[in-house]
Amino acid sequence: MSEVLTFIDRCLSGTATPDQIDDHVAQWHDGAIGSGLELRELLGMNRHEYAMWLQDAEAIHKIIAARQAQFPAAADVQRQ
Repeated sequence: MSEVLTFIDRCLSGTATPDQIDDHVAQWHDGAIGSGLELRELLGMNRHEYAMWLQDAEAIHKIIAARQAQFPAAADVQRQ
């Protein structure tokens, strides 16, 4: 399997914005992207980040800001 450019990677590189996450999720649900990947994998989130985002969609901004600062947004700092 080739390496997938995750949604967070795209945000960090400037090719996507956090506000486009719903479109990215819809494409995954439609099967257009991320075949064989869990949604959190395609988004590029560890389990804690994914849980944060599920509880509060606005957390995507905090997660991306933490990644830009190279500071974990989540207590679970390992990408699982």
